[in-house]
Amino acid sequence: MMIFLIPLAIWLSTVNCYLAFYKDALQSFRRSLLTAATGIFFFIAAATELLSAVNLINTVSVSSAWIILNVFLIFWYQNLKSRQEGEIWQTARSWVLSSRAFLKNLGALTQGILFTLSGITFLVAVIAPPNNMDALSYHLSRLGYWIQNGNVEHYASHIERAISFSPFSEYIHLHTFLLLGNERVFQLVQWLCLAGILAYISLLVELFSGTRSAMRIALCFAATLPIVVLESMTTQNDLVVAFFILASAFYVFDYAKNRSRSALILLVLSVSLGMMTKGTFVFYALPFGLYLFFFMFFRQDLRKSLAYAVAYLTLGVLWINMPFWLRTYELFQTPIGTVTNGNKNDFGNPAGFISSVSKHTFLHLGFISPQNRYNAFMEAQLKSIHEAVGVPLHESGYGMDFKMNKLNFNEDFAHNFIGMLLILLSLPLLLLTNISRNARWYAGLAFASFLVFCLFISYQVYGSRLHIPFFLLISPVIGLVYSSVLKFVLTRFLLIILWICALPFALLSVTHPLLSTRWFFEKIFPVINSGFHLNINTDNLLNLKQESILYSSPEKIIWGDNWIEIQSLKYFVDSLQARKIGFDFTEASLDYGYQYILRAPERHFEHIAVRNASSKLENPAFVPDCIISEHDEGSVFSYHGKIYFKKWSGTFRWIYVPEKYNQTLPK
Repeated sequence: MMIFLIPLAIWLSTVNCYLAFYKDALQSFRRSLLTAATGIFFFIAAATELLSAVNLINTVSVSSAWIILNVFLIFWYQNLKSRQEGEIWQTARSWVLSSRAFLKNLGALTQGILFTLSGITFLVAVIAPPNNMDALSYHLSRLGYWIQNGNVEHYASHIERAISFSPFSEYIHLHTFLLLGNERVFQLVQWLCLAGILAYISLLVELFSGTRSAMRIALCFAATLPIVVLESMTTQNDLVVAFFILASAFYVFDYAKNRSRSALILLVLSVSLGMMTKGTFVFYALPFGLYLFFFMFFRQDLRKSLAYAVAYLTLGVLWINMPFWLRTYELFQTPIGTVTNGNKNDFGNPAGFISSVSKHTFLHLGFISPQNRYNAFMEAQLKSIHEAVGVPLHESGYGMDFKMNKLNFNEDFAHNFIGMLLILLSLPLLLLTNISRNARWYAGLAFASFLVFCLFISYQVYGSRLHIPFFLLISPVIGLVYSSVLKFVLTRFLLIILWICALPFALLSVTHPLLSTRWFFEKIFPVINSGFHLNINTDNLLNLKQESILYSSPEKIIWGDNWIEIQSLKYFVDSLQARKIGFDFTEASLDYGYQYILRAPERHFEHIAVRNASSKLENPAFVPDCIISEHDEGSVFSYHGKIYFKKWSGTFRWIYVPEKYNQTLPK
């Protein structure tokens, strides 16, 4: 199968990077693998834009590109082998030995924590189809239109996020879909990025001369964060961008310590790809970039290297990002679109900044308690902070109205209660612990990245996932600090607590539970709810009580409680034998969900009657055989001079058909 061209390329790239750059270096396997992954990511970005320029986004062209890449890597390997007399089996043996030594340093408990969580999330990621709301709305919906059009140019869409948000994660999904023909490995992208992030965290701990205990705490802290566990089995992109943020931070300090030219090259690639993945990259990477700039600027012998680095960074960022930015600018008169404007902070004083930082922090400090007394107390403290600085808690221009979290198993809303507590407790401990100067610089920059984020981005109830890069950046610091103050027994106790608290999020995700959430919320939770007087009402929460993904159909997993209605919609559309289907959607419509159930040979989808700037891209020659609408357009709907009649109605969706069907279909 063509999909195996990707792991083959990763394997060959890793071997070649090992032989060419890291054969005699410390951490040779991890460095080789991460370098190879960065190179493969850059290949995907470049190949997608180049193939798109000549309208060749299709299975044959993408497969050919991967074949060419693998042939090149094989020739490169042969060249390296002839010069270094290194066989591939010798390389593999060296990696096995180094991996065993690394795992031995982790210890049995840490291995057990990492392998159980990664095993559960891997199983869920492979079995369940993508069903995150954002993924169905805009992350994945763009794939179908790119493939139809043969390019990644913008198209008419009711969902502005689908044509204005950074596209790199979806470029990866585009390649895997064309090579495999389905969505089976989509959710492995974030899962694999988390594995890469853990590798970078381990390298950072070692860079700062951390102990085995520091390594264990840092890795377990990162791997057990609830929002990280949940996102590692979705097609969102917060872990993908976190991969490039951690990579950038590592290569900054790797260069500062070792003066390695390869670190600067990899930094350029990581920054270029990070900016192509998600806008939050800039906020979290900015402090590290400024640190490196001044580090090199104030050293006379590094100024020439700084000039080259700035030049190459500018070229790299522009070369890989400019095509998308230009497409977006031509449509919206801004390279980043206009949808995110509502997430920006709108204040010009220190009080507003304090408000933003406090709300982003308190987002993670909520929890369940009898009669909600704990949350009421914490919210009172937050109000006191706002009263002290003279800013109302719910001031307009400062984000959404604030709401204390309780306990949530959804990848959009779960928060990191224990994680934030450990971070806040680490602040005074940082002053007392004996860690290296570079580690203190790193800690300061990690905290600064959070402050920069809070400066520009306002509080949102779903903001926890946007904090993922900060929690992962701070993980090495958590390891260094707590390993210096906790004894062996207390360290093991902390790791076990983190593990136990993370397992429910791996097993009981609201969107794709491995264990039935229906069983949990009908049999177990009522006892807990009444026993502790939590007063949490779960009866009216849509899609909360779901069967295990092991016993649910893919369509039911995607559509949840709406599947019965959607099934009726599918039967009706199929009865029309419609080949051209128009979508009259809202910004929040689950576009990819419709595509998933309605896909068929020769069937074509387009958005019609678009109400934003992309309306100019509508195809005037497109005459749909039916229109699926989430706007009630009345009993009769006119489009491109043709009359359509309402013939099917659901809860919040309707189907309109042309007159030829109106004459024959029953009402």
